[in-house]
Amino acid sequence: MEKHRKIIYPVCFVLLIALIAFLAFWKLDAKYVDPWDEARHGVNAYEMANGGSLFQNTYLRQADYYNLKPPLSMWCIMLGMTVFGNTVFALRFYSALCYVILAIAAGLFIKKEFGRMESLFAVAFLAINTTAFQAHMIRAGDADSLFVLLFTLAMLCMMQIPKKVSNLYLCGLFFALAFLTKSFHAGVIAAVGGLYLILTGQIKKLRLKNWLLFVASIFVPLLLWAVPRMMIDGTAFFQKMWETDVLGRADGTLQNNIAPFTYYFEYFLGASSGKVTPYLCAFVICLVGVFLFNQSFVWKNREKYLGWILWIFVPALAFSAVTNKLLWYMYPVLIPLLLAAGIVTAKILKTSKVLPALRALFVGAVIFVLLYFTGSVIDIIRVQGPNEFQELLKEVASMEQYKGCDVFVDYGLDAEGRINSTWGQQDVFVAQAYGDFNCVQDGIMGLMLRSTIYDRTGIVFVGDDVYEEYPGFYSEKEVIAESDGYRAILLKY
Repeated sequence: MEKHRKIIYPVCFVLLIALIAFLAFWKLDAKYVDPWDEARHGVNAYEMANGGSLFQNTYLRQADYYNLKPPLSMWCIMLGMTVFGNTVFALRFYSALCYVILAIAAGLFIKKEFGRMESLFAVAFLAINTTAFQAHMIRAGDADSLFVLLFTLAMLCMMQIPKKVSNLYLCGLFFALAFLTKSFHAGVIAAVGGLYLILTGQIKKLRLKNWLLFVASIFVPLLLWAVPRMMIDGTAFFQKMWETDVLGRADGTLQNNIAPFTYYFEYFLGASSGKVTPYLCAFVICLVGVFLFNQSFVWKNREKYLGWILWIFVPALAFSAVTNKLLWYMYPVLIPLLLAAGIVTAKILKTSKVLPALRALFVGAVIFVLLYFTGSVIDIIRVQGPNEFQELLKEVASMEQYKGCDVFVDYGLDAEGRINSTWGQQDVFVAQAYGDFNCVQDGIMGLMLRSTIYDRTGIVFVGDDVYEEYPGFYSEKEVIAESDGYRAILLKY
């Protein structure tokens, strides 16, 4: 019997990790490339890997001062492209992998600190992280999945400092890597860590040697990037990082995504939508735990639980205080909330403070929540689909004779009858990755202005309304591919 008990945990743990891996990787390349951070990171990574600098990100081969993040996430995308080729799957692979690694690391940590049942429930709760599966993290080619992994690892190491001081250096290293991923967002890690050292009294136990090694663990990785970057364009990039990512987002001067202090709480707890969310369920479970296991219990074990409290509340309050709000700023907070719900669930199942019938009812409700929201994640993934224009780009890119040629775009007419001839960054990534195309701005007009200088082949992607409005530009040319709403037209000039 004891032998069977020993095998139950590893089998269940592997099955839960397999479930998370399935949710992370299933149909990973089915959805169109997102127009914002995902696309920009993808273009930066492609150009870095194809003739660019490893330390300076570029967009259309010009220095990029729009994406002001250091390059660690772009290096990860480059690695994915090296292994899987220049594809949408490669763009997103590392994000999905980061979440699987996060689940494994968190699950094993909780097993060590709390127990096997706590570990299994905690990992199960990570599978219902619906918003993170839907947008900008687990299944997206931007920086958030890597950042949340590094944030989580830093917190896990932080909570191990009382046992072994070398965890302080690991915490510093993960902070540095988080900074190399999302810039000043990593400052919240420092805030949580600093408060933890003060409130637990660990700061008094650190000696000069500890501080020197801690500082080295932070600044050595940062300088390995910062020095080569400064050799390229001086302090320009760092100045813009500060002005945009700190000052602009903190005081609202960016004038976008402005929301009140309560925005995140209303969204993730369901008040703004009127729907029950997995985060509301996790929050309620944690409240039940607070009711059953009173404050004195937490205080007696403060070194064990204080880290979790700070991990949840410091980032939540800090990002809520910032004027500029985006949902993914709160993703690092969702991890400890879900993990804590799993720990509390197991604790309630084990406690004698609750009648067996009530425990069974509670656990049944938790299992229903887990199954229901896992189904929600599957539904989210199932409906994600391609973009007609990006599929047309891929079709033309598959024609070997056109690899590497100049491409132009006239998307369509706007409300004022003007042609949109500026490449969307999401389409730039697809054009570059699949066809090694050179994306040229200004559409057919730009092409015509260049025709007296160049004698090359180019392709213009034309929206149907433009084609019909200006047939003389296109009617005598060869249509090499078309989709619902767009034509790809071969031009020789």
